[in-house]
Amino acid sequence: ILISALVIGLAVYFVIKGADVRLVLFLAGLSLSFIALKPWIIFDTFQKVIGDGKIIGPICTAMGFAFVVRETGCDKEMVRLLVQPIKKIKWLLLPGGCIIGFLTNMAITSQTASAAAAVGPVLMPLMIAAGFHPIIAGAALVLGCSAGGNLFNPGEPDIVAIQINTNGIIGDILQRTVAPELIGFLVAVTFFVFFSRKEPEEKIESEAVFEVQEETRPNIIKALLPPLPIILLFMTQPKFNLFPPLLKLYPAGLPVPHAMLISTIIVFLIMNKELSKQTKAFFEGLGFAFTNVISLIITASCFITGLEAVGLLKSLVSSISSSGITGKLISTVFPLMLGILSGSGTAPSVGFSQAVLPEISKLSQTGAIDLGIMGAIGATFGRTMSPVAAVVIFTSVLLNIKPLQIVKRTAPPLLIGLAAMFVYMLFKS
Repeated sequence: ILISALVIGLAVYFVIKGADVRLVLFLAGLSLSFIALKPWIIFDTFQKVIGDGKIIGPICTAMGFAFVVRETGCDKEMVRLLVQPIKKIKWLLLPGGCIIGFLTNMAITSQTASAAAAVGPVLMPLMIAAGFHPIIAGAALVLGCSAGGNLFNPGEPDIVAIQINTNGIIGDILQRTVAPELIGFLVAVTFFVFFSRKEPEEKIESEAVFEVQEETRPNIIKALLPPLPIILLFMTQPKFNLFPPLLKLYPAGLPVPHAMLISTIIVFLIMNKELSKQTKAFFEGLGFAFTNVISLIITASCFITGLEAVGLLKSLVSSISSSGITGKLISTVFPLMLGILSGSGTAPSVGFSQAVLPEISKLSQTGAIDLGIMGAIGATFGRTMSPVAAVVIFTSVLLNIKPLQIVKRTAPPLLIGLAAMFVYMLFKS
């Protein structure tokens, strides 16, 4: 146990020092398996997960769709449509900007490559022109695009991991996610707006220069395409019984990859120019998802296998399942801390779900789902207040500010929001 604890401690140290999280997870899992004298189980896990269609299908098709939306410019049109009601009302720009980022991240789950890249160039010039300090504007962008809108997307790795490890229904998991995530996010935004009344004292060396956007009406058709998969999946839920013939084929509702592919085809039909470029973008999205998300899930699985081999996983599951408050606290704080250290929300959330939920779901499926949701929100909030998170670094570069200047503004309200979510989950029936 002591040697295993040393391996885990070294893994945390190297993550803090900036080593690739995937490399650290794989080597830590391999080291733990050697301690258990079963090194081959890591390679078996790697082979099993790398071809798991339940993981690859939803995540890769969701990212492929997101890349098509970006290639066709639909993401920016959606942002422009969302900005219209608030662009001329200064007091609405701060909370409204956070909500726009949140809604964008619902449709496009990549915080940096898609959500922040779509929202930033449209929203940041408006906020700065309205007199907001660049640090406040940047913190609003990060808070909106990274604090959990992705958890409402059925192709999100966190949600997929909960579904696979509890055998739950995607629609039910999303439904149970709504209240705790919205409570945490809205409380965080409320306190962020309150704290932002105090102007930052830090000086900016040089202000970012943005191109002036032409005052043209957003393309409504293009703006409505990004949320199409979510709408499809919502409308085909069995409880609504809107499409009985479809439910005969898919009793649990339309599978996520089907919804993503159908939505991609609809975009192709509507945006029927340069189809070859759009097709290339779709498969680039698949590759991006495999490189940046699936790889994390594979290596996290290897690490979990190592923990299981030395017996630490059993102890973790026992400590969580045997105590109510303590178990929920561990489920929230552990992924939170890993998210802050690694700058990733996916790896801690998915790793936690893989490690804990299968055994707990044997006792209570809904209890396991709730713990998975708490872990996902904790990891997501941790990423949002991490100075090494890609979305934070992207925003700091966009506005010529330092990552820590953003984190100082996002961390306090996020911790208050997380506490509100925790209290809700503690006392919900």
